[in-house]
Amino acid sequence: MINKLFALIFAESLLIPVQVIASKPDARKRSVSGVQVIKLQRFRKALWKVHLTVKGKTGDFLFDTGGGVTLLTEEFSKGIDCKYWGRNTGYNMFGKGGDAPHCDNVQLMAGDIALTPVNIGKIDFGGQFPGDKDPDGLLSLDAFDGKAITIDQTEGTLTIETPKSLAKKTKKMKELPMWLDHDCSARCLNAFLGVPTSAGMTWLILDSGAGGVSLIAKEYVGIFGLDPQVKEQRLRHEIAPGVTVDSPVIVTDMIMDGDLGQPFMSNYVITLDLGQGRLWITKNR
Repeated sequence: MINKLFALIFAESLLIPVQVIASKPDARKRSVSGVQVIKLQRFRKALWKVHLTVKGKTGDFLFDTGGGVTLLTEEFSKGIDCKYWGRNTGYNMFGKGGDAPHCDNVQLMAGDIALTPVNIGKIDFGGQFPGDKDPDGLLSLDAFDGKAITIDQTEGTLTIETPKSLAKKTKKMKELPMWLDHDCSARCLNAFLGVPTSAGMTWLILDSGAGGVSLIAKEYVGIFGLDPQVKEQRLRHEIAPGVTVDSPVIVTDMIMDGDLGQPFMSNYVITLDLGQGRLWITKNR
């Protein structure tokens, strides 16, 4: 069982670039005339893909809110005119560093919806999804920088909000603390949810790419009521009235406080304002 859990989070062990740099409240913004809805496609049991066009080439990308930066596989990148240069450096959640060149200002399209231009890199999924065709790349929050988005996994939609729709939608939702982390020399974007404890605030990354488990750093086992010697256990913790984490969890050595994967995220409708650094949540239907 434990090996299966580690397999489910293996992508994040390779992909999350973690290097604490202050968030950017003045992130890129693009105005649109109305609400834009992107359909999520189910991938395996608990993950999602998004169909994208990159410089005229179409493919299916794993939607990973904890990925930091949007990436293409080597195979998909063939034939795409993109100049890779410089060095993008980051660290995964376990402290392993990596670097690679980047290609700048790449426009992604979800149907006729233009996402925020991104600085892309490349990824090798390494046979991570046996029995399934690997995605053509990774779609991360950097492609929505400056936008307000709602992730509704019951409906299978990712909605880009307008100021009017954002105000209406969040009126009955619960606002929780969020920290936006622009790392990798400001090219990456991750969102951390503030989770209060008896000792103080912890910040756990929201990670839709972790399909079956959440993670807690070993330094926080006591305040979350976990046993550092038990491999398979469950995290139960109230974040706010009506908002609870109830998830399989692994206690591990990592360079962030923790990771909230799909066992948490799939239970809620989550709205992220990636321009103003605000987050709202409500129980899904």
